[in-house]
Amino acid sequence: MNTVADHAKLPTSAIDVDLHSLASQRIARLRAKMQKSAIDTLVVSSPENVLYASGYESMPATINRRYGYCAIVTAADLLMVAPTADCAAAEEAGIKTDAFYPFGEFYFSGEQSGMHGKAWHAGFLDALSAAMARIRPGRMAVEFDHLPPAISEMLKNAYSDAADATGFMLQVRGQKLPDEIALLRHAAIITEQAIDAGIRAAAVGVTEKEVASVVAATMSMGGGFTRNVTVVGGPRSAYCDCHPTNRPLEPGDLLRFDVGCSYFGYKSDLARTAVIGEPTALQAGRYHALLRGLEAEIEIARAGIEAKEVYEAGMRRVEQEGFADFRRHHLGHAIGMAVYEAPVINAHSTAKLQENATFCLETPYYEPGWGGMMCEDTGIVTASGFELISSLDRSLRVIPC
Repeated sequence: MNTVADHAKLPTSAIDVDLHSLASQRIARLRAKMQKSAIDTLVVSSPENVLYASGYESMPATINRRYGYCAIVTAADLLMVAPTADCAAAEEAGIKTDAFYPFGEFYFSGEQSGMHGKAWHAGFLDALSAAMARIRPGRMAVEFDHLPPAISEMLKNAYSDAADATGFMLQVRGQKLPDEIALLRHAAIITEQAIDAGIRAAAVGVTEKEVASVVAATMSMGGGFTRNVTVVGGPRSAYCDCHPTNRPLEPGDLLRFDVGCSYFGYKSDLARTAVIGEPTALQAGRYHALLRGLEAEIEIARAGIEAKEVYEAGMRRVEQEGFADFRRHHLGHAIGMAVYEAPVINAHSTAKLQENATFCLETPYYEPGWGGMMCEDTGIVTASGFELISSLDRSLRVIPC
């Protein structure tokens, strides 16, 4: 007899992207943007921006977003300040031995690596001070918010004219390189395959957690690092971004999937909705309106259009389809190394969509006591339109009971 786990099939194989080459392309773009913005020294500290600048994706930083480390970029140098435990993996990612400033006690054995035999600094502040002494900072931009408070204060005091780098880095990351799009495309593909596997595994009596385990396993087999697996049924389908439980699925339940993973640092975020048994007229009518709203967003999105125009098109179409009570604070967001990048598709954003930017467009609806439903897709902004990189059946999927 088949088990729920039998539905987790091996997804599309990994794609051929040279990560070292991509890292070189990213830092070349970053340095060009720095020069254009008259930034001589850039200090970044969030997992996304350190990866973008250095090519190194730290597992501890992925787990703990307040992990203490940073990358320092100038026109000539790429330096990294990080705990000593990171040194072997950072070296593998391409960080040069003399460019790594380790701190904290940690021991590697043997003679294989030239980096891990280096003497470490007592703490982050000592290591950062040593790194900064190597360069002539000039005009600085610093990602203050992700640094430990003591480090942030030291930099603010030492370089009082330093600008905040957060907006600058979001702008740099906004337009994607071809290999970045390839990684985002693969992340979307394995996520769609995971949702499809979850729908096939769902049945009356199967729990949310059992379906979610199929979704997570499928993404993992495709090389994805599972980020979120919102698989919620019945009344719980109205709960936004929540964990699945051991509640068994029942006839008439809506089953909402809002799922994402990370693939070499690039994120996916896709959603679909199913129903256990034939949908009621209300379920079918509401979902039809939401889907038409998403289609309106896709139809209008293109380079040069303001984010609020995309939002207005989606909201207007949902209302035209008879769902007058639909309310929503946003209908999508840029995506890349972070799930939520800028801009967000809302009623107030005058930011213009850029060519080669990647977005998730969506029309979610949550009504506690009744249920929730959504469809969310990912695509690339082009001069002529919005090129979808997700293609899974968008209909309200019917699971026989």
